[in-house]
Amino acid sequence: METALELKGLCHRYGKFQSLDNLNLSLEAGKIYGLLGRNGAGKTTLLNVISGLLFPSQGQALVFGRTCYEHPSAQKRLCVVREKAAYPRDLRVREALKLGKMLYPNWDEDYAQSLLETFELNPRKKARQLSRGMVSSLGLVIGLASRADLTIFDEPSLGLDAVARERFYDEVIHDFESHPRTVIISTHLIDEVSRLFEEVVMVDGGKILLKARTDELLSRAVTLTGAKDAVERAIAGHSVLHRDELGGMTIASIVRQPGDDYGDLQVDPVPLQKLFVYLTEGGKL
Repeated sequence: METALELKGLCHRYGKFQSLDNLNLSLEAGKIYGLLGRNGAGKTTLLNVISGLLFPSQGQALVFGRTCYEHPSAQKRLCVVREKAAYPRDLRVREALKLGKMLYPNWDEDYAQSLLETFELNPRKKARQLSRGMVSSLGLVIGLASRADLTIFDEPSLGLDAVARERFYDEVIHDFESHPRTVIISTHLIDEVSRLFEEVVMVDGGKILLKARTDELLSRAVTLTGAKDAVERAIAGHSVLHRDELGGMTIASIVRQPGDDYGDLQVDPVPLQKLFVYLTEGGKL
């Protein structure tokens, strides 16, 4: 399987601050990944290094085996839709699409025009006339229509209402099925978009916290609810990720063990967003 993105001992420093600390990661081509991290975890710096906007202090970030800042051929295989896209104020939507057509060899003009209708964008409008949500929608149109071999969406839902967000998620799934490529989605709306992720990468404090298949990750923890004594017996000897007391009941999220028997306790899966919170707050799988 071809490697779409590889990080080799990647470090980046702002003065004495280590924003990326010895990142090693390999992402196979042809999958949809979730990139998860709290504010300040290093995600934006990582995307800037990958796309060639920042030089690493040490190590490499390779897109299909090449660095974007040294190889224009790698840059053409990458499309990064940024959280805070800034378009020239007088640039019209249709002109932004023309730029996309020039930049991305796999650009699909018919698809781009259909996406304008999907996201209700007027091609004649100028950037200064667009709302925050419309600017985000324009970025999604460009990212999807680029059909770039590696497409990265950085907080793609910024400013979008629930309807527009669902349209985007549906488009990612449907277009990925007919035009497979590698997609990375960096988002804080984890549970809303988690159904798209085949694998997740969690970043915390400038380091890779974990990389795992989503289904395997979610299978490793459960939440137990019941009387305090019964829950305490069930979780004895387990790694406890989180615990709450509510009206005489105990709610505990734990790492599962082979042969677990939870008796009559209520057993629920731990949503990806909560699992992310627990792990970034010190929980261990």
